Parts: sequence; C-alpha cells; structure tokens
Amino acid sequence: MGLNNLTKGLLIGVAVLLILALGIAAWALLSDSAAKSDTAMAEPTVIVAAATDVPVVAPPAVEEATLPPAIIVALPSDTPPPPTETPLPPTETAVPPTDEPTAIPPTNTAVFIPPTSTPIPPTATAVPPTAVPLGARGLIASKFLLQDRSSYTVNGRIWFEFTVSNTTGGEVPYNAIGVMPKKDGTDRQDWYQQTYGGPNATLKTGGLSWEDNIQLPESGNYTLRLVVCFDGFDNCLNGGGTWYSLSNEIPITIN
Repeated sequence: MGLNNLTKGLLIGVAVLLILALGIAAWALLSDSAAKSDTAMAEPTVIVAAATDVPVVAPPAVEEATLPPAIIVALPSDTPPPPTETPLPPTETAVPPTDEPTAIPPTNTAVFIPPTSTPIPPTATAVPPTAVPLGARGLIASKFLLQDRSSYTVNGRIWFEFTVSNTTGGEVPYNAIGVMPKKDGTDRQDWYQQTYGGPNATLKTGGLSWEDNIQLPESGNYTLRLVVCFDGFDNCLNGGGTWYSLSNEIPITIN
C-alpha cells in the first residue's frame, strides 16, 4: 500500500514535469513565431489535445508586416551601360569641301599659228647710228653749238662756238682742232675748217673756248662735229693723221 502511493506520487511528478516541459516548448514556439512575424504571416500553431468535449480555439492570425519601400542604390561601374536607343543612320550625304584649290591651266601656253600664204614684208625700222666715243688723251668738248646768225645756204657762213676741257691736270700737246663736215655719211676732209692749233700747240689745264665759221660749197644734208688731231700739223691738214671726235654731230641742211 505504501509502495503504490509512492508510485502514484512519482507518476504524478513525472506528469507535472511533462506538462511543464510542454508549456516551455509551447512558449518557445510562440516566441519564435513572433520573431518571424516581420517577414511573413505566422503559421497557425497546431495544438494536439486529447479528445474532450472542450473545443480547440486557434490563435488569432498575425497580420502581415508592412515592409518599408526598397531603396535601390546604383553602384558605379567601370563599363558604361549600353545605350538604350539605337542611333539612327545619317540621312544626309557628306558634301566634299568646296575650298579645295582648282588647278588652273597656264595661260601662257604656246600656240602654233601657221604662216599665211602671203608673207608680210618687214617694216622699216630706223637704226640709230653707232655712238662714237668722245674725247682723246683727256681732251673733250664740254660745249659745241651753232649760233643763230648762221646762214644755211651754199657758201653761207655757219657760225659755231665750242669749249674744249682738259681733264688730265697737265698740259696736253696737239696739232689741230676744228670742225669736220660729213655729207651722206662720209667725212669731207677737203671742206674741214681748221680753227685752233699749230706744230707745237698744247692745251693748258684751263681748257680752250673759241668761235669760228665754216662754208659749204654744195647743197644737201650734213652733220658737223668738233675734232682733234695729234699727228703733226701739216700731216693732219693733208689727210695723213687720225681725227678724234670731241663732240656729238649736229645735223644741218644746206639749200
């Protein structure tokens, strides 16, 4: 009898401990379900009870937690995102530049012109006379002109005046200075007019100024110029010497 009471006491203790363990387990499950209610609805707890007349009441449903709106932060990337739009091909045709230089053919291209059947005679071009060197041995005429009182008729007196300069700085010996007439391109020494000089004449450093006249026995076109000769007085007058021009020629016409 005492043993049965002990056994009953032990069984009752075990039952109490079992009920206590079940209560702790149920409390832990409820705590875990409350923790998970932030993301999902709490699953209904199934309570197994013995078949009794007491109805089983399900715990109230836990409302679904409202989550805050998600914030999406785009992190930078080394590779740029591809374009969302497809570029359209150009609708205009490229126009070449208009400022390129255009090659211009030369304008001085030689053009061949065939000769005509009728030759063109050359035009007569007056050829100027060859310039005669003026002066000799430092002597030169700085002036030679015809005076207004001259008479340009046959045997008329043609008056002239001249100045001969000595550019040497010393005396220059000479023999004859005068006027040489030229008719039709030829000197006429037979009509030469001796004006100054002699066998032992010398021209001083100051030069010489003089005037004289010449007479021409024939009509025609002439030129007159001042000349000098150094080859002996008689030899010069007789045509054996060389005459040097001291001035330019002056054209005249004798009527």
